[in-house]
Amino acid sequence: MGKIAEMLLSGGKMLSLHCAKCQSPLFEYEGRVVCPGCGEKTEVAKPEVKPVGEVSRIMLKKLDQLAMELEKETDRHAAAELLDLMKSILEVLEKLKVR
Repeated sequence: MGKIAEMLLSGGKMLSLHCAKCQSPLFEYEGRVVCPGCGEKTEVAKPEVKPVGEVSRIMLKKLDQLAMELEKETDRHAAAELLDLMKSILEVLEKLKVR
């Protein structure tokens, strides 16, 4: 059985990345990124996730900025685009409340 098959059968998750040394597909296995071809291992990088409160704060700030732009806007097409952006932010904020 090949190394890739062994990695899959032992619970490894194939990633969409390839090893820089041997071009073999990389796997996430036991908290590490592993190359079944050459055995290269690295720690899995944890994505930075902002707390919901922080995301809400940023979005509310952006909503205020858009409202100030809207107040000065005289072109109705540009105003409609700003309103669409504001609507999208409000929808996301509503979804964040549910969580």
